[in-house]
Amino acid sequence: MLESLGLEAIVDALEGLFDVNQYIDAGAAFLRNLGILEQIVVAILAVIITVLGTFELIKKLSKIVIVVAVLVGLYLLYDGEVFSSILG
Repeated sequence: MLESLGLEAIVDALEGLFDVNQYIDAGAAFLRNLGILEQIVVAILAVIITVLGTFELIKKLSKIVIVVAVLVGLYLLYDGEVFSSILG
């Protein structure tokens, strides 16, 4: 995507600065060298972390959605001049 914007120099600089591919290769090699039982334990831990993270994200987003809904409701009431008798 950045290449289509004409930012090849920035992309090349970032790829040279943060050579992520070597870390991905090292991590994959580490996991391949583990025994089957250790791989199963790592996979179970990854699933648990992912599920717990998803539920935490849902909890936080639901709170944000509730707050936004209340604010929109208050704005619609204000815009409909429901509070004009109270506020004067």
